[in-house]
This record gives sequence, C-alpha cells and structure tokens, in this order.
Amino acid sequence: MTDVPKLERPDGLSLALNYLPLLQLAGGVALAFGACSTPAARFVCLALWIYLLPPAVARLTLAAFGRPAGRATLDSRAYRIWWFLTQWQMVFNRLPWLEELLRLVPGLYPLWIGLWGGRLSLFAYVSPGVLITDRYLVDVGRGAVLGMKCSLAGHIAVRDENGRFVVLIGAPRVEAEAVVGGEAGLGPGATLLAGQMLPVGRRVAPFAAWPRGGKAP
Repeated sequence: MTDVPKLERPDGLSLALNYLPLLQLAGGVALAFGACSTPAARFVCLALWIYLLPPAVARLTLAAFGRPAGRATLDSRAYRIWWFLTQWQMVFNRLPWLEELLRLVPGLYPLWIGLWGGRLSLFAYVSPGVLITDRYLVDVGRGAVLGMKCSLAGHIAVRDENGRFVVLIGAPRVEAEAVVGGEAGLGPGATLLAGQMLPVGRRVAPFAAWPRGGKAP
C-alpha cells in the first residue's frame, strides 16, 4: 500500500490573520463615528480609511521586509509577508464593487494601484470585472487592454508531493499594447508579450509567456 503523505494544516498565524479584514472595517467604522459628527464627515473618514490605509500598510511592509517572490512555504518569511498583504486586500476581493467605483474616474485606479506598489499605465484600459489578486505585484504597460472578467493572479497555492502548502508568487505582466481577452488570465510571473492578444478564456501558466515560445523577462 502506498503511504499517503500527511497533509499540512494552516498554522495559527495564518488562521488569526483571517480576522484582519473584519477588524479593518470595524476600526474604520469606530473611527468615523467616534471622530466625526456629521454623516458627510463620517463617509469621507470611512472612505479614506478603506482606500488609503491598506496600500499605506502594504508599502511600509514592502519597504521593511521586501517583496515576496518565488516559492514560499508556511514556515518562510515570504509566505508570512504575502499572507499578511493578502489579508489587507481581502476587503476589495470580497467587495469588488469598491474597486469598480475607482475605475469610474479615468486615471484614479492606476494611481491607486501605484500606491500599493504595482504598475498600471494611465493609458491602459481596465474592463468591468477585472480581478487583480495581488495589487502590489501587477505590471501593466501603456496601451494594454484588460478584457472583461479577466484575471491577473500574483499567486497560486498548491500542495507539494509531501502534502505541504506551497505558494508560487510572481508579478503577472501585460506588456505595452497587449490585449487580455475576456475571462482569460495570467498566473504568477506570467507575461503577455507586447502587442499580442491572449484569446478569450485562455490561461497562461505561472512564469510562462504568451505566445508560447516567447520569452518572459
């Protein structure tokens, strides 16, 4: 009989950080009602808290500990940094309409991505429903088009042959004038080469390039 590897379980820190998004929102509501006396002031206070605090924390974290990249396991520093930053983005992943509001104002969304530490050209087009999982890693060039409901994933979680969690982390790149088709996607470290189109629904594997045979930077 083949031995079945013992599956690794999330550690205490990973589980505890799941509460961070809820604490973030609760803290913002408490601040807005405690420090402001009018509905308008409370709204502005809460909006600033939601939109500016997470990228500010992310930039400070990246400056202090570096940008996570490569293959990360539960006991690695890269994993802890990545998971901490993931929880600061979770509010926007759970409530995507918050991000869509920013996309209504031309130029505002790229500036916000820049606050996180990512790069999204002011001259790129972001369609409705686009999912960017790791905002501090994304890299989108001038004139690029991100099609409806496409995804740029800066990480992917798997289990290795020993049953351990492994997270692959890397910046998905869409080079200048490239087009990501609707519901298509780039994995961590994947690259869509300049001027090329990724067909509708097509996925590019981690650290690969499209078209196939192209060379990722």
